[in-house]
Amino acid sequence: MQSQEQMVFSNLKPNISVAIKETCASEDEVIYKIADEVEHIHTVSVEPGVEIARNLSMIIDASIKDSIRLGCNLSAIAQGMLIGAFRSRSMQLEAHKTIRLLVQEIVGSVLNHKGDIKRAVDGLLDGIVVISKEHKLNVDEAVIIINESLTELLKNYA
Repeated sequence: MQSQEQMVFSNLKPNISVAIKETCASEDEVIYKIADEVEHIHTVSVEPGVEIARNLSMIIDASIKDSIRLGCNLSAIAQGMLIGAFRSRSMQLEAHKTIRLLVQEIVGSVLNHKGDIKRAVDGLLDGIVVISKEHKLNVDEAVIIINESLTELLKNYA
């Protein structure tokens, strides 16, 4: 029988893939290709707890790298990754910690691969509105958390 954590992780890739596709206003072939590739990203098994965070980082980094390489709309990609990963985590961590982790991973990867940070942030802000509605969170608080996380992250990159 699978543990709760194994079940959550087994849904991580499909949830991110579906959420990326949901963020597209039209069937953008490149974005759909990125979304489909999420399910094929090789991840590793390590100790529980570390596994989800480490594999999530690998999924985000590979997807961002491919998106930048293909000239993809980072707003849709960032929004889909935030929504899909948040759904997969099923609030296992406190919502604030989950949002901070996802913002750091997504924006850190965009910065590392020299992507369009403005588009990524736009996607995160759009995504947080969706997450707030789905999980009955205070949207103003969630936006403040994103802002604080971005400020902290960008200080480290300056």
